[in-house]
Amino acid sequence: MGSPHRTFRMCCAALWLVAAPLAGQGGPPRVATVLDLESPRFTPLVEAFQSEVRGFFRPGEVDLLPPVAGDGTTPGVRRLLDETMRDSTIDVVVTLGSIGSHLLARSESLPKPAIAGVVTDAAWQGIPQRDGTSGVHNLTYVDQSYHVGRTLADFHRMFPFRKLAVLLDRDVVTAIPQLEKGAADLVREAGAEAVIVRVGSRADEALKALPAGVDAVYLTPMPKMPDEEVTVLLAGLNQRRLPTLSYLVEPDISAGALASYEPPGNWQRRARRIAVSLQRILAGEDAAGLPVQMVSASRLTLNLATARQIGFSPGWSVLTEAELINADSAGAPDTLTLAAAMRGAEAENLDLAAADLEAAAGEQNVRLARSNLLPQVGSTVRETFTREETAAASFGQQPERLLEGGLSMSVPIYSEQAWAGYGSEKRLQEAREASRDQVRLDVVLDAGAAYLAVLQAGTLADVRRSNLYRTRSNLEVARLREGVGSSSRADIYRWEGEVANARRDLIAADAQVRVASLELKRVLNRPLAGSLAQQPVELNDPALLAQDPVILTWLEDPARVARLTQFLVSEGLRVSPELAQAEAAIAAQRRQYTAAGRAFWMPSLSLEGGVSDVWGRGGAGSTVPSNVTLAPDLAWQFRLQASFPIFTGFARGATRDQTRLDLERLEVQRNGAQLAVEQRVRAAVETAASSYAAIALTRDAEDAAGRNYELVSDAYARGTSSITALIDAQSAALDASENAANAVHDFLLDLMQVERAMGSFGVLRSEEDRQQFLERLRELKETP
Repeated sequence: MGSPHRTFRMCCAALWLVAAPLAGQGGPPRVATVLDLESPRFTPLVEAFQSEVRGFFRPGEVDLLPPVAGDGTTPGVRRLLDETMRDSTIDVVVTLGSIGSHLLARSESLPKPAIAGVVTDAAWQGIPQRDGTSGVHNLTYVDQSYHVGRTLADFHRMFPFRKLAVLLDRDVVTAIPQLEKGAADLVREAGAEAVIVRVGSRADEALKALPAGVDAVYLTPMPKMPDEEVTVLLAGLNQRRLPTLSYLVEPDISAGALASYEPPGNWQRRARRIAVSLQRILAGEDAAGLPVQMVSASRLTLNLATARQIGFSPGWSVLTEAELINADSAGAPDTLTLAAAMRGAEAENLDLAAADLEAAAGEQNVRLARSNLLPQVGSTVRETFTREETAAASFGQQPERLLEGGLSMSVPIYSEQAWAGYGSEKRLQEAREASRDQVRLDVVLDAGAAYLAVLQAGTLADVRRSNLYRTRSNLEVARLREGVGSSSRADIYRWEGEVANARRDLIAADAQVRVASLELKRVLNRPLAGSLAQQPVELNDPALLAQDPVILTWLEDPARVARLTQFLVSEGLRVSPELAQAEAAIAAQRRQYTAAGRAFWMPSLSLEGGVSDVWGRGGAGSTVPSNVTLAPDLAWQFRLQASFPIFTGFARGATRDQTRLDLERLEVQRNGAQLAVEQRVRAAVETAASSYAAIALTRDAEDAAGRNYELVSDAYARGTSSITALIDAQSAALDASENAANAVHDFLLDLMQVERAMGSFGVLRSEEDRQQFLERLRELKETP
């Protein structure tokens, strides 16, 4: 809104300089604001009007008097208006209520300029209109800000009611009796029957007044009903499961209304139109020639908590286009921060869990290799059965039944092959754990990227939603132009096609939000059908490298970028798991090379032995003749053995040469990995610096495209620009907005890529490690 605001200020400032100001000789002109009654319902419009006046006028240029309020009745508001009109110290009168605006706009003559700020429908109310102006000296007004009849038809398509109760403030109806017939006609055109219910300040009276057969309710502004009574009224309607459509988004939607089609910034736009008219009047123009119609498109706001309460399930097209309130009312979703998502992926991701199990399985390989260095003990239990005749002839040496057992032992005193295998396996386990750390970094990066993808998709959907609103606003302008004969229906058909295309794009954008959310939940191992909400990410988010502002300031300076890059490269070379894996593989291969060299002269030493005992004899041959001596039942033996191969067919030389070449290969690969780490860090920093610079540039482009669109849109509304030029301007504004929306998230992802290239995410570090890193970074900042 800032762009048209500045445009209006520039134009009106020029008028102010060239025209004679009203009441210029008696100090600043005094402007009176008249309300129907004191009511919180008027607060948004009053505050918006006062804010716009302060923005359009320099201090001291105009004296905006405090608002004065009537009693809410036609006679009371009329008396207040008459007093204000007779007050010679007041130069301009502005009414910000339906009753006051109606009385003011229907006055036969006005002694001073007046602006009727809230006109419901000039045609219904019999208010004069000529060529888009009032045509009455000293009178201008602001006619209906959005088409109520069309919104009623849309609500009827969403919820096909048969009898609609229209709640109207009884004093407003008394002042403007045409409202009853006009409202009934609009409901009839939508395809239903209307029942007019006059209400006052109490919710229970309104609920009792609802006739039988009503299946939907339309709430108009009810200034006499306090907000707490409106809440009670809506609670009663929801209890009866009646869908409610309100003219106002706030406070009615928050209080429990189902839907509203009030355009975004409705009161702000109305207030700006009043302020513009005031400035043109004070610049010397006759209010009779000022435009009175304000065209804007409706936008659906839907309270999903109320929808669930009354048992209403809107379709996808409705959910896609609507501004959703209480979308999480079915149950509080998990609300994640970026840091929580990245840490959650480290703890729960299934790919990382599989990598952890693989590393744990590798640890058993180390234990297996170590087992070759430890004693091996075996046991034997044996029972032997021999043919009776054979046993009888064995003189006790081989009885018919023999039960015996024993223990065997092998103790490796020194085996270079076993020690090399154990040492190499420990190093290979370090490589496996480094590989697991790479998976961890990739998973954490995937989680961060998926988190940002959801936010980015949501932002782009919002941009598409705003574009749809713009397109519908332009369709309303085209209908207005066709109604006054300044354009043909071709423009309407073209804009209807553009609305359909914009709706299609918005549906696709919202689907992409859901798709991105599924990917995030998959990475985090969350139920795919569950709800998940993300908090926005700022540039200095503690999960990011730029948590220290020095990073952002240095990215703007090429010389400092070079120093920062060198610092991050040194950090990456120190902690990179890719390099750790390469170093571990080299250490393992170096141990194998050492073993291959020692194989030429180092023997293997071992101690082997065992114990055996005969536990029982039976049957024939179990009795030993007296003249036969047997060996003792308990026997043992041990031997010390040294083995050394003398000739292996040159296998030892080939093994040594092969391990040497493999070691040289791994060292070359390590150097390549080191170069790759440095290249990735440098490339990632360059990309991040570029994307950071793009943030400001895309915002400038968005602002310029937005200003251009506003100018072309105003020209189209005046009939001085073609529909093609407006569509081109809108497309350029859409592209610029999408680029601006992408820029921040692209930069944040590039920052994550820098940390991944370094091999360490700050969010995974301990607080002590994080502080040490920041200290090193600050030392770099202080180094000349």
